[in-house]
Amino acid sequence: MVKRKTTKSDAEETQIKRITNEQRKDWRTLPVSEWNTLTFTVYFTEKNAELYGVEYVPLRNWRFEQAQIKRMLDAYGPEILRQACEECFRDYKPTREYPVLTAGFALSYRVNTIIPRLVAERAREERRAEVVREGPSVTELEAWL
Repeated sequence: MVKRKTTKSDAEETQIKRITNEQRKDWRTLPVSEWNTLTFTVYFTEKNAELYGVEYVPLRNWRFEQAQIKRMLDAYGPEILRQACEECFRDYKPTREYPVLTAGFALSYRVNTIIPRLVAERAREERRAEVVREGPSVTELEAWL
């Protein structure tokens, strides 16, 4: 048995590819499963600029908003949180006093009604998929008929 010598390229191939901060800021191309606090911060900043044409200012301060995002990511994951944020942006009507939708406001007050519904929908879909997987096969149905 001949042992093959490991080269640098082999070692590089086996290492996990790390996502850089610049890649994390590109929320349009980054898979939602890879989103983190930085991604959501840039997402809120850019969405407000796109939709409302104003400069983003955090609810209290950046540290508060990033702590809110981190708590929600840990509790629900990036997919559910992204869906909830999308719904918040769809429903939000800016006013003169509140021209932007801040992450702090959205995650503290708005998503409380959205996330439970999204979690329930996901659980229903998982149950449906499980029933389909565990249901009788076509040959079993033919034999029964």
